[in-house]
Amino acid sequence: MLKIVPDPPLFTVSANVSQEDALMHASDLLRCAATSACEFSDSMTGTQRDMTLSIMHLVEMAKVMVDRTIDNLQTD
Repeated sequence: MLKIVPDPPLFTVSANVSQEDALMHASDLLRCAATSACEFSDSMTGTQRDMTLSIMHLVEMAKVMVDRTIDNLQTD
């Protein structure tokens, strides 16, 4: 059967959340993702461990960019 109504999003952001609050929450989520990847990598070996650590570093780079944006918002 063809579904006409799309599924609602699994996650939405309230319209009254400020840019700074949204970025701070994103920074917290990225920190948790990096920590999870780091902890998970401890149980890995070889290529799987390398890939998990690569994900951790990519998440850390994204967190630095978000944190820099937060810093710039706070100084304006």
